[in-house]
Amino acid sequence: MTNGDDREIYASLLRRGRRLELATLGWNVVGVIVLAFAAVEARSVALAGFGIDSLIEIGASTVVLWDLADVAQSRRRRAMRLIGIAFAALAIYLIIQSTVVLFIGFHPHHSPIGIIWTAVTAMVMFGLAAGKAKTGVAMDNPVLRTEGRITMIDGVLATAVLADWY
Repeated sequence: MTNGDDREIYASLLRRGRRLELATLGWNVVGVIVLAFAAVEARSVALAGFGIDSLIEIGASTVVLWDLADVAQSRRRRAMRLIGIAFAALAIYLIIQSTVVLFIGFHPHHSPIGIIWTAVTAMVMFGLAAGKAKTGVAMDNPVLRTEGRITMIDGVLATAVLADWY
């Protein structure tokens, strides 16, 4: 392979990485709105918390897009730090939400919109996470790989929220 071929492959991977992040970003922006309505309808702490998780994912995706826009890769260290902060925020959110729900023993009402959105979100997030992992490895981009883990956690959380209803 020539350097031209390598640049072409990298450019293709870069476009794929951006598309994956834009898809994640778009999905989560819509998700925040859907989840806000569903959480109020069902009086669900889990759905409200999942909406907060979507906000964290929006921030993380924005950081990755910012990193991928840097051709010289001078933003990588700061981007990794910001993704680390997103992971920490997600962990804090999980601890607080779990503790609150356990102590108050609150049981939400069912929300058909919430159930459908959350089920589809789980599938979408698992697919996006796999794509980010594969693309991040191929690009040797730790920011994309790491944010893919946050997307995987998003899918796991969606599954956990679904399990909360049953």
